[in-house]
Amino acid sequence: MRSSLSFPFSRTTLALGLAVALSGCAGMNAATNVSSTEPSRLQGEITSSSPINVNDGSRYQSFYLNLKAGELVRVRQTGALENAVLTLVDDRGQLVGGPSQGSLHLAPETTGKYRLGVSGGSDNGYGPFTLELDTITAQNGGDLQVDESVFGLLSRNQNANDYQLTVGEAGLYEINLGSSELDTVLKLSGGGLELENDDTAQSTDSQLVTQLQPGITYTVTATALDQPPEGTYDLQVGRKALPEGVELTNGGEISVGQTINGLADSGEKHYRINITERALLRVNMSSSDVDSYLKLQGPSVNAEDDDSGDNYDAQITALVQPGNYRISASTVNGAAGLFTLTSSVRAVSSRSDRVRPGEAVAGRLRGDQGSQVTLVISEPGFYQVDLVSSDFDAVLHMEGQGMDLEDDDGAGGTNSRIGRYLDAGSYRLTAKSYENGKTGDYVLSVEQTDEG
Repeated sequence: MRSSLSFPFSRTTLALGLAVALSGCAGMNAATNVSSTEPSRLQGEITSSSPINVNDGSRYQSFYLNLKAGELVRVRQTGALENAVLTLVDDRGQLVGGPSQGSLHLAPETTGKYRLGVSGGSDNGYGPFTLELDTITAQNGGDLQVDESVFGLLSRNQNANDYQLTVGEAGLYEINLGSSELDTVLKLSGGGLELENDDTAQSTDSQLVTQLQPGITYTVTATALDQPPEGTYDLQVGRKALPEGVELTNGGEISVGQTINGLADSGEKHYRINITERALLRVNMSSSDVDSYLKLQGPSVNAEDDDSGDNYDAQITALVQPGNYRISASTVNGAAGLFTLTSSVRAVSSRSDRVRPGEAVAGRLRGDQGSQVTLVISEPGFYQVDLVSSDFDAVLHMEGQGMDLEDDDGAGGTNSRIGRYLDAGSYRLTAKSYENGKTGDYVLSVEQTDEG
């Protein structure tokens, strides 16, 4: 989402101020004919002797233009003048386009003489500038072709443009909507898809990556968050190749220990996994493209996680009973990208008073004092200790060998994790609840890691 431009006053107030100033200006050069066959160039300079904008004290310069109805003219400003504000008014001093910083599209409804104003961005904005005026053709609807770019226009009377898209073969496609004037919003519907994206790659441009099928007519909508949404944009559809050897599995039955690749987008991808015995289940969603988000739902389990894995990866560890569970994979902000989903189970020991690396022991919390388990470390190294429970908000305490550590939600959700370098010896682990009086089952697991 783009913040509003840094105009000294509101858009409406500034527009009125510029319109009043321009309507009263005199002594300008003869009108420039803007041709559809040859670009026009205008040059000027804002100095201390330039007329003053009555709205904010900035200086301005104006140009007469002869414009034709139905022709779209793009104005782009370059030069030493920074944050220049462009505005177009008609021969009655009525606002037609702008104000806009650095660029402006001119789309008059009637043929006639107009005034294009160039204002400094502030009361001390001075310097030379050049205006490039190009007549261009906008396509505000119709068919989209793969690997072709479309130039479009949003206006006060048309704040969203719909296009139709069909593809010749099934595959992964990328749709991009970019603009230097608008905070774009891109939508796609059809074939059971309802996707939308606002910002991507730390910009205000929009992007959707999804699988499309032949024989389906999709609707691609270009719009913007700006009010009113006035500005031009570029829209393009392209085929996106999958990495070699990667096949997408975007839902259905998966097995414990299976690794699958999927495509995340603004919706959730749902998978089913069957658990045959009481165990500690770990599900990991990793991606170099998106910020992963993961849910796990099933008998006595309703967990979700954002960043418990490496970097922005999601990871859920839960004590599960025999039965069917649903895994839902998505992203934090609806961005699209490839991800990898893995799962593993670890048998749970019923002996709950002692645990070693590579083991998981089950216990039951019965009082406010917590339950204690002895951790035995034979070799020094980095270790990760997790306390997992679906019955209470777990708190893990570790003492021994000069350490006194505690964690609440380090393992994601309400589960706890302590990761440290541990010397050989014995440690006392205490499983507690964040809320007094809570009871329930838990699992303590320990594993050696590459680092803390």
